[in-house]
Amino acid sequence: MAEETKYPLNELLAQSQEIFGVKREVVVGALHGIEVTNNEFAVDEVKAYIKEFLRRKVR
Repeated sequence: MAEETKYPLNELLAQSQEIFGVKREVVVGALHGIEVTNNEFAVDEVKAYIKEFLRRKVR
């Protein structure tokens, strides 16, 4: 299985509404605390983080 293409975070943030259907702030919140080595993410990877983020309970 081929590895999914990864994109720079700034590109994903700039297109967050079009790609993920959420505001930039939601993507920033979903990725808060996630450690990466090269600041690049696959679209499906970010979608999974967003889904998990939106399911979290507010404290």
